[in-house]
Amino acid sequence: MKLLAIIEYTFREGLARKTIIGFFIISSFFLLLALLGAIFMPSTIDIGNAQTGQETVNIMNNEEVVRGVQAFLTGFINFAALVLSIFATASILPNTMEKGSIDLLLSKPVSRDHILFGKFIGSLLIVIVNVAYYIIGIWLIFGIRTGFWNTGFLAVTLSITFTFLVLYTPMMVIGIASRSSALTIILLYIYLFLVSPILEARQIIADLVKNDIVKQILDIIYYPLPKPDALGMLSRNLVIDQPIDWMPVWTSALFALAMYALAMLIFRRKDF
Repeated sequence: MKLLAIIEYTFREGLARKTIIGFFIISSFFLLLALLGAIFMPSTIDIGNAQTGQETVNIMNNEEVVRGVQAFLTGFINFAALVLSIFATASILPNTMEKGSIDLLLSKPVSRDHILFGKFIGSLLIVIVNVAYYIIGIWLIFGIRTGFWNTGFLAVTLSITFTFLVLYTPMMVIGIASRSSALTIILLYIYLFLVSPILEARQIIADLVKNDIVKQILDIIYYPLPKPDALGMLSRNLVIDQPIDWMPVWTSALFALAMYALAMLIFRRKDF
């Protein structure tokens, strides 16, 4: 019950700070755009070439076309969800450790481990509610408009939430150690937009410099770290029904476990 109270408090904190409301407004805006697009998009297009002449194609009944559009949207949704989720949750732990807030929590008969875990689950709940709201909304729009109910697109909710979970654990470490939400956001964005793409392109980089040692060094760095770009490809493969590479999943999961353990260790020893 104490754990549930902390989770509920974290969720209510998101409401009070307008985090969830902001998420909801942004998601609703893009859902409205998707709905308008579905209403006004023509059902058929004319395709012509010199050999077959003009041919009318019903794009709304074409499963491959629908999957392609959903795959394109998945890339945007994955990017936007991670950017907004990091921004929305980075302040939760630093704010918790402010004088007054942390004193109130520590005065209760609840362990520091329960406090940290409750904050962790509460942050995930904030993200998954908003991601699920948008994904399910888009899924319903596509399903009603085309008659094709792609469960792979619905599963993107879980893949995006898992990617955020993996990234949130180093956010916890940085937030607890520095008590700075700004530093947490900056470091995570640097990794997400700069470091991760470079590591994913390690083979291309090695080919350009024509040096296998460079690739070996990048591999050594790459495999222990989280892989948001590769997990984004996993989301795309779910949508287009392609085989999934599980390596980024379990290596990222191991990283998340290690970071959570480190965050717990630092939080236990933190002097408030």
